[in-house]
Amino acid sequence: IHLIVFVIQRQDMASPDRRQRLSGVSPLARASKRSKEEDVAKILKEADADGDGVLSLKDLQGYLGDYLGYGDAEIRSFFEQHKVGDAVDLEGFQKGFASLNPYLISKRTGEKIVRKPGSVCAPGGQMNLEDLQDCTVLVCHRSQQVFVDECKNCQVLVGPCDSSTFVRDCKGCTFWIATRQLRTRDCTDCTFFLHSHTEPIIESSKDLGFAPFCASYPGMSRHFEEAKMDAGLNFWTAIYDFTGRADGANWRILPLEECKELAVRLSGEPDAPGGWDCPTPPISHELLCASPPQSQDGSAGRSVANVPQTRPSKPAEPAAGAKPKRLTICDGLEEAAEQQPAAESSSVPAGAEKTVKKLRKPKWITVAQINPDSRGVNIFAKVVKILGVVESRAVEKITEVVLGDASGVLTLRARREQVAVCEPGQILRIQNARIVMVKGFIRLEVTKWGVMKPAPEHEDIEPKVGNDISSTEYELA
Repeated sequence: IHLIVFVIQRQDMASPDRRQRLSGVSPLARASKRSKEEDVAKILKEADADGDGVLSLKDLQGYLGDYLGYGDAEIRSFFEQHKVGDAVDLEGFQKGFASLNPYLISKRTGEKIVRKPGSVCAPGGQMNLEDLQDCTVLVCHRSQQVFVDECKNCQVLVGPCDSSTFVRDCKGCTFWIATRQLRTRDCTDCTFFLHSHTEPIIESSKDLGFAPFCASYPGMSRHFEEAKMDAGLNFWTAIYDFTGRADGANWRILPLEECKELAVRLSGEPDAPGGWDCPTPPISHELLCASPPQSQDGSAGRSVANVPQTRPSKPAEPAAGAKPKRLTICDGLEEAAEQQPAAESSSVPAGAEKTVKKLRKPKWITVAQINPDSRGVNIFAKVVKILGVVESRAVEKITEVVLGDASGVLTLRARREQVAVCEPGQILRIQNARIVMVKGFIRLEVTKWGVMKPAPEHEDIEPKVGNDISSTEYELA
């Protein structure tokens, strides 16, 4: 698999006076809303490279990025939220101080949070990810223990964890986790690409998908070695379900076409040769269908108590040449890019160049360009009004929302937490949405494979309410 990925690095990254990465416990490990002003002022002074009493973006990038190993997107977001003029003063720094705790990532929506190598691996370092929605969290180093609680529609990478990883009360999330033990509870519709040294445990969970670990970031192989993890020993499919059923499984094995490799690119960090640093075996149909390894007690995920352990069926044979997709994420403001790797061909002569696919940016369209056959819709649209609940089911309510751009308006079918961001006047960034026909009329939906979040940085939009594409009735030809 060959990829070309362009990562734009700041000029100061290459400067000879770049701060060296921290080794040990982060000075922000105790950052909280209760932190005293004198403690906050001390950190500001450490970060203030030019000594002018305030923090420029470059100061924050040097301290939080180079020294402490935070991702550039998070640093820029912090700067924009707390700056006064062109710098962050002590008052603004204190307002956002709690969010800088490297081990506690809490109450975030639509953000990209990255911890680079060297940022969190300290004796007793425990990562806590909680109450996150539509976020991407990449922990690109070893950790001692990890807790993930109440996250929705997130993408989470956990680098080699020395002990246990707990995932609880999560919905619609995708995880890449390397750990000694995984325990999940009360999770729904989540996907796990897992490397575990012991049998994973699930409880009170349903609609879970599992496949072997398949992620890369600069230095991951070294972190596997430091954590004394055997890359060839993986109990990912030896699952024990404390709430197992005799009539079926609460989990399934993903088919090859649904597997997704994660490639993380970090500004200022050298890529591994070939751009892929993952010591575990590549995913294949054979690996997905292989029997689970035997543990010391010989259980291999079979019941050791009076709880049914119904294993799911093996995935169907994939199409010829099928391979997992690859998702590439950078730590900066660049959009994540997904592509289907080209199959290797033995017909390419030695020394000849193989075709290389470049990562594609989202293709944005206008409302007026949408039709009943539209797929993968990417638009910026302003919320015009809430029409109200049109369907009420036992599991969820569906609320219709009118939104649009300068070319027209249409109706969105919003569910659960999506309704909260649909405030009149709010400009939304909608990606990979789909069109559904309701009684012959166009409706827009954003599933778990899509993204809908506020776009405060976008210029104002004046929707053309006179062109309502959802008011046109279509007949089946």
